[in-house]
Amino acid sequence: MLLNWCEEISNVDPSINFRSVGGWLKTVNGIDKSVTNGYSIEGEFIKSGDYKEEISNGLYLDCNKEGKKAKPRQDFRLIRVKDGKLTLIDQVYDGKKNWAVDLWDSILSEINPNYKESEAEKVVSNLLNQTGKNIELLKEVNNQIAIKIAEFEKF
Repeated sequence: MLLNWCEEISNVDPSINFRSVGGWLKTVNGIDKSVTNGYSIEGEFIKSGDYKEEISNGLYLDCNKEGKKAKPRQDFRLIRVKDGKLTLIDQVYDGKKNWAVDLWDSILSEINPNYKESEAEKVVSNLLNQTGKNIELLKEVNNQIAIKIAEFEKF
């Protein structure tokens, strides 16, 4: 369907200053939990802007950069497009290093309606959001958990 992404996203969030210092749009096809940054969200980048472009039904991630060019604020919006209508699913304003982890649950729920994150997955997601890929820190956390488990098993 032919859509003007600037107009449509502005309708979803009227406060947006569309692409004032940059941004991008990509399809969302899945999650790669081996990374915790934006590369964890699988999909293809697509052309979008203040012009009409063919946008298919599906799940999209929009990154809009606003503020100062030297240090822009990045806002991320997870959007479902269906029959030319945009629905905001989730958002992260002023995303920092591991912003993508905050969207994982919403993405997985959209891709698979039967998806339900287990408590263990929630804890791991939160842990990865805090540690990133700091292997030494993850090993230390793992050791601390093993110690706690051993202590609990004594009772």
